[in-house]
Amino acid sequence: MAFIVFEGGEGAGKTTQLEFLHKALKKQGKICLLTREPGGTPFAEQIRSLFKQVDPSIESPLPLTELLLVSASRAQHVAKVIQPELGEKKIILCDRFLDSTYVYQSILGKIPKQTIDKISHIFLEDLVPDLTFIFSADLDIALQRMAKEKKRTLDRMDSQEKEIHQVIKEGYTKIYQERYTYPNGKVPNRVLIDANQSKEQIHMQIKVALEKHLGISI
Repeated sequence: MAFIVFEGGEGAGKTTQLEFLHKALKKQGKICLLTREPGGTPFAEQIRSLFKQVDPSIESPLPLTELLLVSASRAQHVAKVIQPELGEKKIILCDRFLDSTYVYQSILGKIPKQTIDKISHIFLEDLVPDLTFIFSADLDIALQRMAKEKKRTLDRMDSQEKEIHQVIKEGYTKIYQERYTYPNGKVPNRVLIDANQSKEQIHMQIKVALEKHLGISI
């Protein structure tokens, strides 16, 4: 049983690496679930669609509105998917979790961390990821990757100005360096990934960390 989260800014390569790891674990016969946030359940995916595809030319949601939407999605996800699957002793691989909320709604959106923690504690209680990978890539490299992804449909987050992507990158670094606590006061086990490297090199970083921190060999 393990709850593993992949975090990072747009274009850092976390989703690609998450899929690589999922395939590698399944090839070894390990029972694992690939999921994401916002989303992860049918209803939570509807919230994701609303959250991601807002037309800013009409009206952009306030940071507090974003927080309430993503928290509603996460509450559904935790209760319907994460907790039950962990109870079945499965490995859960999740694309984003609470650290993204700290970055996007607190550091970027200026909502106090205490506000996020008060709301999140209601449905998270003592849930903390067993391992969180934070992908950090130079901004120019990340933007180039986004431009090259032919299948990628740009959403509201992707189309933000370059300066905002820099704030997001620095936000993840801040969370890692300052050892941000979860609502229950615990510090998640976070591993910083150098995402400037090749896909193969990044995958090797992940393999090493899994063996070191969770005893999972792939």
